[in-house]
Formats: sequence, structure tokens, C-alpha cells
Amino acid sequence: MAKTRAQKSFMNVGVMIIYEVVVLVCGLITPKLILIHYGSAYNGVVSSITQFLSLITILRAGVAGATRVALYKTLADGDILATSRIVRATEIFLRRIAYIFIGYLVILALGFKLVADTSVSWEECASLVIIIGLGTFAQYYFGLTYQTLLTADQKNYIYYIQQTLITIANTVIAVIMIENGASIQAFKMGSAVVFVAGPILLSMYVKKKYKLVKKCEPDNAAINQKWDVMGLAIANIIHENTDVVILTFFCSDVVVSVYMVYTLVINGLKKVLSVFTNGLEAAFGNMWAKNEKGAIKRNLGIFELMIYSFISIVFSCTMVLILPFVALYTVDAKDRAMVEYIHPVYAVIAVMAQAFFCMRLPYMTLVQAAGRYKETRNGSFFEAGINLALSLSLVPFLSLVGVAIGTLAADIFRTIQYAKYCCDHLVDMTYMQVVKRFGWTIMNIALSMGVYFLISGLFKIESWGMWVIVAMVMVVISSLITLISAFLFYKKDLMETVDVFKRTLFKRKGKKHN
Repeated sequence: MAKTRAQKSFMNVGVMIIYEVVVLVCGLITPKLILIHYGSAYNGVVSSITQFLSLITILRAGVAGATRVALYKTLADGDILATSRIVRATEIFLRRIAYIFIGYLVILALGFKLVADTSVSWEECASLVIIIGLGTFAQYYFGLTYQTLLTADQKNYIYYIQQTLITIANTVIAVIMIENGASIQAFKMGSAVVFVAGPILLSMYVKKKYKLVKKCEPDNAAINQKWDVMGLAIANIIHENTDVVILTFFCSDVVVSVYMVYTLVINGLKKVLSVFTNGLEAAFGNMWAKNEKGAIKRNLGIFELMIYSFISIVFSCTMVLILPFVALYTVDAKDRAMVEYIHPVYAVIAVMAQAFFCMRLPYMTLVQAAGRYKETRNGSFFEAGINLALSLSLVPFLSLVGVAIGTLAADIFRTIQYAKYCCDHLVDMTYMQVVKRFGWTIMNIALSMGVYFLISGLFKIESWGMWVIVAMVMVVISSLITLISAFLFYKKDLMETVDVFKRTLFKRKGKKHN
């Protein structure tokens, strides 16, 4: 029996949450081992190299977004030939990108040591660039076409089940190699080998499942919007990587290491929340292709409540727990006595910035599902410009805090711009409704933190056991406050959300899918 649109969405979101939680946990294990066995300098260098390599993804981001939008229609119509032609055009474009990536990899290997303030030798830097780049190359490019097809068909859960297993396997191999004295190059090579398997298995599955026409003319016209998407992607990647690139140029590798410890937590939480975008975009794209405007409005209200509720709970907990986490996480670092990891002002601003980023997710999802990349790309350029200008101006005086202020200002601007565009062009709602959602979320976070600080004298976080206890207390406090305030201010959306869960989980007959 075919799954309904709502059932596919919930399966996508559920599997992707599990994946992002696994990534978050595994992403905390490996850097900690690097800090303990190799020190902050190597952790900073690996983090910087990874971020520099991610910049090249601007070339593939455009075609991925354009391909998804084009596939929504052909998949809704069941047109295998049209789907095959779009997939073929995407494959050809990505092969060209692969050659460009190789050139970028060589340039970065030769030049990284020249721009980074690090004590790590040129030979070690160059070898790490090549090794990490091999894994990135295989992971991002060989399987991207097939991942995009699965995403457009609301079957992203297949890809993320595979990636969850690969992530766990990679972490196990890393732990074994590092604990047995392997060099940092050796264990990174082990990681690269693990990630090669994923794209190969994915391509085999998709080719068998979809029975795509192998010999067909590529439909390049269908993905013409890739240049508009790429422009937006360039701006987004500049914005997301501005902090670490500027810190690499203007500060030491130790400062980069400190930044990345905080980023592991904050970005990990952001990615967990972002699964709603990846999991539900195809559902909204299907609604848009079928011109179901009533369903779009109804489901957007449910989506908003879910996202803002999660933001209220997750980021109120993060505000309280991040500094104790960093203190415990870095206590065994090889050079802990020489590096200051506790930065309260930076922590608060960085958490606020990511909370504002997550507030845009419902509106960004709708914009992407409707294919309105060209109409909204200028906002992404302004976002990147604000971040870049403020960060460059403030980092010489404020270091970490300077880049955090730049990110916060840019995130606030872009979130407002996305929301306003949706109100004006995509869905029948007023901007004041969005402002009230923002205010409701901020109120929930403030109340949750206020209640905790009233009882904080009962807790002294000096061990992981006590940190877990406080985390559970905060989750209970913030969840209760969010649930009560949702009942008071958004009762209709809350009841509709509960109803959707009931209909999806228990598969009520005679009901239309959402």
C-alpha cells in the first residue's frame, strides 16, 4: 500500500532526526579524541581544512536545488522519461564539477599553510587537505544526483538510513585507530575509505528501483534555474563559512579550535532542526505542483508550531548547558592548561544567532518548494555581506565575539526577509502573525531560563552525570512551558498538529492526506 504524503514526511523527518543525532554524537567523539591525542592545533587545522573544502560545494548546490524543483513535477506525473532526462543532465553537470574540485584540492593543498597561522608543518597540512578532500569528493559528488532524486520523491529516509550506518562505522574505525596510536593522516584516510562506499551503494539502489532510461537526451532546460540557485548557494556558503575563514586568517589555530568546539554543539542542534526542511520540502513541493493552496496554508501553520516549539525547548536548554558542556568536554585536552575555552559572551550570541537561523526554516522550506530562488537570492547576498562586513570590522578587536555579532545580525535580517516574502507572495497570512511567532518563541526561552535560574542553586555541574541530570530538568521545564503557552496562544494549530500525528500514525481510513 502506497504511503501518503504525510506518512512519507513523518518517516523522512524521523529518520533524519535519528541521523542528525548520530552525527551530533559521533561528531563530538572524534574531535575530543583529536584534542586528547593530538592537541588543539591539529583540531583547529582539521576544522579549517574541512570548512575550506566545503566552499567548493557552491558549484553543486545550484544544480541540486534546481533538479529537485524540476523533479517535483515529473515525479507527480509519473513521467519516467522526463525524470531520466533531468537526472542525465544533472549527472553531466556534476562530472564537470568533479574536475574543478580536483584543481581546487591541489591549490588548497599547496597554499593552506601560507594563509593559516598554525604550528603544523606544510607537509602535514598538505597531506591532510588531500586526504580529507578525497572523502569529501566521494561523499558529495558521486551520489548527489541519486540523493536529489530520492529527496524529490519524498524517499530521503533511504539515503539517511545508509548515512547513519556509515557515520557509525566511520566513528568506530576512528576510535580504534586513534586509541591504537595511528597518525592523524592514517585515521583520516580510514574515514575517506569508509565514505566511498555510500555513493556506490546508493547509485546501485536508485538505478534498480526507478528503472531510469539510461540512453536519453539530457534535459538541460529543466535545470536552467541552477544558476539562480547557485547564486543563492554561494551567498549562503559565504555566510555559513565566514566565521571560520576569517578566524583562520586573523587568529591562531587555537582560536579556531575553540570556535569549533562551540560550533560542534550549536551547529549540530541546528542540523537536527533543519531536518524538517529536508524532510518536508518535497511534501510542500508536491502541494505546490498540484496547486493545493489550502493544504499549503494549513500545513505551514502546523510546521511553524512544530519548529518554534522545538526552538523554544532546544535553545533554552542550550543557553543553560553549553558552557558546562565545553568545560567538561575540553578538560582532558592535551594543551588544556594553555587554552581558554570558556567564553560566556560568545556562547550567548552564538546560540542566539542559530536560534534566529532556525526561525526561518518554515519560510525557507516553502520558498524552496515553490522554486522561488531567483526572487529571494538578493536577500542571501545581503545576508552574506552583513556577516562579512561586521565580522571583518569587529574580529581585530573582539575576536570570537566579533564574528558572532556578524552572524547574529545577518541571521536576523535573512529570517525577516524570508518571512516577509512568504507573506507577500506565497501564502495568505500577515507579517504580524510571524512577528507574534517570534515573540512567542523568545518568551518561552526567557521563561524557561528564568525558572531554571531560580532553582539553579540546587545544581553544581562538575561531572557528566550532573550535566545529564540538569539537561533532563531543563528539557522538562522548557517542554512544559512551551506546551502550556502553545495551548494558550496557538490552541488551533496545536490541535491540528495532534490530529495529523493521529491520522498518520494510526492510518485512519477515509481521511485525505495532508
